[in-house]
Amino acid sequence: MKKRKVLLMYATMTKNTEKVAVWFRETFEYYGWDVTFLRISAKTDWADMQDELYFDDYDLVCLGSPIVGGSALQAVLKAFSFGGGGALEKEVQSNLDEKKEDSSAVPVMPKGARWRRGKAPCPGMPNHENVRPLGIVFTTYGGGFYGSVECMATLEQLKLYLVTHDIDVIGKFSCAGRETGPAGYPVGVKPKADYVPGHKNDGPDADIDDAVLYTLGDGTQVPGSYFFHYDCDSKPGQREEAKAKAFISDVVEDYFMTYNGVPNPPLSEILSIS
Repeated sequence: MKKRKVLLMYATMTKNTEKVAVWFRETFEYYGWDVTFLRISAKTDWADMQDELYFDDYDLVCLGSPIVGGSALQAVLKAFSFGGGGALEKEVQSNLDEKKEDSSAVPVMPKGARWRRGKAPCPGMPNHENVRPLGIVFTTYGGGFYGSVECMATLEQLKLYLVTHDIDVIGKFSCAGRETGPAGYPVGVKPKADYVPGHKNDGPDADIDDAVLYTLGDGTQVPGSYFFHYDCDSKPGQREEAKAKAFISDVVEDYFMTYNGVPNPPLSEILSIS
């Protein structure tokens, strides 16, 4: 049987998302897949690797990014978004500022990678003749504040980028990563109190209460977490690795290991969001 191929693209800042991408790669390789592994950054030379970028050549396309300010990284936006701070956004704003009314103007499309050999008749139209690989989107997030709700919008954003390039997205994965912001404390270390006038912890040097101790089955006592996820400082770790590898195993086995070698149609989504 023809060897399956996956294009695995990701952006990363603190290596959280890269860890997930590596666990994905290891799992695909376990199943005998050919993996094209690509980190997206502001310095990515798209022209130099164009021959590896055509979605037409792959059975599966994966796109991942960390979250900064509720969005994927700018490098991902500029690579996939028709706007994203690029040429099209500037052109639209210029037209609005100058109050142009010329409806015949052709939008300026972003430069960079070409994701398809066959183009649609015009920007914004789907090309129904394109081969339609399946797709996966993934992200990591801080783990403090409100938990996995932090990742939902970014997963949909990444999904949209693949859908607009004729990819059928069948999986979403997200897990907490090591927090570098307000929740970036090891277990047992108390964060600093906010200065809120009139609050019982009034003042910049105020303290907050000690965490409650919990007794585990082996008698070990551990302090409670001040944030949504327990022990943000150690993520992503062994538990997240197990989730990532199980997720890819489900995708490969459920969609591609069929009795006749023909992938199952994209009628469902495999989700791992924690």
